[in-house]
Amino acid sequence: MNANKIIVNNIQSWLRDNGKSQQWLAQEIGVSKALIGHMLNESRVIQSKRIVDLANALGLTVNELTSDASMKEERMTVELRGTLSNRRSKMELERLKFAIEDYVGLKSERP
Repeated sequence: MNANKIIVNNIQSWLRDNGKSQQWLAQEIGVSKALIGHMLNESRVIQSKRIVDLANALGLTVNELTSDASMKEERMTVELRGTLSNRRSKMELERLKFAIEDYVGLKSERP
């Protein structure tokens, strides 16, 4: 499952579990309902800035929003080679950057 799909699934689950609408989410992050619809039907890739906004609106960390529950038990290895030549590779790199930033942020918050 790609990073965008994981984020979409997490957002949809959160909205369903909390009885909130796409309209509510659009208002929370200051975008149109149409843009939320495009992001959630995956016709648009969710940009990194939007991931932070979405996580904040849902009261989640970026790591929680971008993590697949089925992956929590797995140890992940990331290898970077070549160039970012397609949409998926760019999304995976953005997800990695956010995971690293989230990890660094959590580490800096600990006493």
